Amino acid sequence: MDRSFEPIADKFNKNIYRTSKGRLRLELLKADLTEFKLTDHSAPLSILDAGCGSGEMALWLAKQGHQVTAVDLSPSLLALGAEQAQQQGLNVNWLNNSIQTFCQHNEHLYDWVICHAVFEWVDDPQAVLTLLKNQLKPGGYLSLMFFNHTAKLFGNLLYGNFDYIDAGMQVKKQVSLNPQNALKPEQVYLWLETNFKLLHKRGIRSIHDYIYDRSLWQSQFEQILKKELAYSHTEPFISLGKYIHVIAQKK
Repeated sequence: MDRSFEPIADKFNKNIYRTSKGRLRLELLKADLTEFKLTDHSAPLSILDAGCGSGEMALWLAKQGHQVTAVDLSPSLLALGAEQAQQQGLNVNWLNNSIQTFCQHNEHLYDWVICHAVFEWVDDPQAVLTLLKNQLKPGGYLSLMFFNHTAKLFGNLLYGNFDYIDAGMQVKKQVSLNPQNALKPEQVYLWLETNFKLLHKRGIRSIHDYIYDRSLWQSQFEQILKKELAYSHTEPFISLGKYIHVIAQKK
């Protein structure tokens, strides 16, 4: 069953977007999308944010003048986004639905589909990718960020969690915000190659999470961000990112 964060919406919003991890993730995603001219105010685009959470990305895109539809399973997270939109005078179409149900009934095609940190929470990510592809206009763009199996394995090797690795990196008691279904990058790239042209890759948190002194996450945040921007779009840093962000164009 696909995961909804409704029971822990407040915790989700605080832990994802009010930490150095969340701030860094958001800044790196914004930097990538800016490179693809999503801050070009002369060309408003139609954008679907599939699995929007509390809408941090949807709000930023709406602020650029784009027409944004934001879909999520959690009504509480959507309410947080809608409140922020009202305060900022932004127009976002908030819809409480699963991605699958929305895509199966939607008839509108989009210039961009945004899907960040969703695939690791759904039962069949490949099927969801097909649905998202069908929401795009010919030549439309997909911004996809997924939890990286390679980085999860590497991190546990560094910490000497060998029994955990031998158990398939699965635990009986799961931490509520710790994704368990890490995806192998080569598998995701293979899925994408069928219907997309892969244009861009970046590791998200390729450096941050490996810094031993965690006090530096806050005190040296700007320096960490600069280094992430400088290095995480090349290997081996792409493959070391706790998440990988790809931008692909529909064939």
